[in-house]
Amino acid sequence: MTTIYVILGILGLISIIEFAMIHSVNNKLRRQKQRYDHLLRGTREDLNIEELLLNLNDQIESSNLQLKSVDQRSMETSDKTMGAISKIAVVHYDAFQGQSGELSFSLCMLDTYHNGVIFTSLYADKGSNFYIKEITNGISKQELSKNEKDALNRAKGKFLNK
Repeated sequence: MTTIYVILGILGLISIIEFAMIHSVNNKLRRQKQRYDHLLRGTREDLNIEELLLNLNDQIESSNLQLKSVDQRSMETSDKTMGAISKIAVVHYDAFQGQSGELSFSLCMLDTYHNGVIFTSLYADKGSNFYIKEITNGISKQELSKNEKDALNRAKGKFLNK
């Protein structure tokens, strides 16, 4: 019979220890909940971190949509401007001996694909002549003079050493 009392005493002691542990865990849980509430609501009633985070998330999504729109418009603009003149070079020179001032010139205007034209103006004392030669993929169907070739190479970004 004493063993039953001893076993009941031990079970009672274990029950008391378990009750104390449950009470301790409840206190920790309550403090954790208070910290969580304080984190989300803060000390001010009008400031709520949860709402703030949701608003920020909405703003980020809106910004992402705007960035995609800007990206799309940028790509469309880039496609439209690929054929626009983007490379220009001019070479001034004296076309005829005995002339000074380098009033003759070759002007090369190309797009991104090296398509465009070369304008050449040959200035002389009695007047000037103007020529246009078409450039396709960086090559002319007509023969180019040294100065026209120089202007073409400069427009394509290939500079010649003089």
